[in-house]
Amino acid sequence: MLTRIWRLAPAFPLLMAAGCGPAGGNGGDGVGAGTVQLDVTHRSEWRQLWIEGATDLPDGAYVNYRVTHEASRTLPMEEWPADNLMESGRAAVQDSTFWTRINTFRWPRGEVQVVVQFPLPPQSDEVVARYGEFGERLAGDNVTERAGIRAVEVEHVFEHRP
Repeated sequence: MLTRIWRLAPAFPLLMAAGCGPAGGNGGDGVGAGTVQLDVTHRSEWRQLWIEGATDLPDGAYVNYRVTHEASRTLPMEEWPADNLMESGRAAVQDSTFWTRINTFRWPRGEVQVVVQFPLPPQSDEVVARYGEFGERLAGDNVTERAGIRAVEVEHVFEHRP
């Protein structure tokens, strides 16, 4: 199941890095506005959760991700059945895709939320030229602004069943 929900989380802790995408109306000259297509999905294979996405961002751009199991919101940390019920990081775009893998050993059943965000610095010079250091040149219905940063955010929610 492929899910697209565009919004910017009010208290997203990863405002330190994310990825950027290809031209969408700026002719690649760094002038004008660019749009970004960003999709995310998942698959589970033998105690591994694969977060995978498709995008029109250029190779070498980065997206930030955050994966949160519902138990991390409902149980005190000392009662978590696994240490990694909240994971975050960066994934590089290669051939219009990005991915990361998370070990789900000892994860209980429950809802999992995946959030992928773009752009947050640092990015390559090409990405900054196209979209701006803080997304100043991003355009489209999927762009929101918060604290002076324009960003695209995708959320994917699913039920984890070990």
